[in-house]
Amino acid sequence: MTDYLQTNSRYWDGRYQASNVESFIFRFYGRILKFDYGIDGSKHERILDFGCGEGGALSYFDKLGFDCFGVDIARNDVKAAQAHMPHIASQFKVIDPKPDENQMFFEGIKFDVVISIQTLDFLSNSDFEKAIRCLYNNMKPGAKLYASMNGWDMYYRKYGEYVGDGLWHVKFKTDRLNYDLFLNFIKSKDEMREKFKLFKPVYLDHYDSSFREEGSEFRYTFFGIKE
Repeated sequence: MTDYLQTNSRYWDGRYQASNVESFIFRFYGRILKFDYGIDGSKHERILDFGCGEGGALSYFDKLGFDCFGVDIARNDVKAAQAHMPHIASQFKVIDPKPDENQMFFEGIKFDVVISIQTLDFLSNSDFEKAIRCLYNNMKPGAKLYASMNGWDMYYRKYGEYVGDGLWHVKFKTDRLNYDLFLNFIKSKDEMREKFKLFKPVYLDHYDSSFREEGSEFRYTFFGIKE
């Protein structure tokens, strides 16, 4: 189990080419951040993307006026984000795959908004606890968190074997995919609420998609506030 992070890191050694903002991100902005809280980037609110990849989400927020920062374990993706947004290249950072609850990502900087989409579910329960505590510590009081986790019916799980500490070893190959990963899956909104118990819950929801009849990609979402 101790080497699962190395297995997952190898998967990200290449590039995950996703330079565009996903629909569930711009709807989160319009329907929650802006509509519910009046957070629209006009005050240059500081946002962190934990698992930023090539910076697709942050590029969207950057254009809106947010002060954008991103961290990821994937060195090539971080380089791509820096190349795409050279004016804030120093605000992207490669981090260690092993979470450290005491890590401050950018010295002296805390965040108004944190997003983490399809990232925290690559961690065991034990490492998730460290990661979520780390995010909490990097946020200002009153800051907003939006995150997703794999749902129980997400089709990857049917190719997995449970190995403990919340992790399933998912291994399968198709004409499109070749996966050898360790993933965490959430059974219910109640479990999602418990995992994010450091935060005051506001919305527990989900999104889903399916292409080529491969199966459901159901994921739970959590939106909450650091009190």
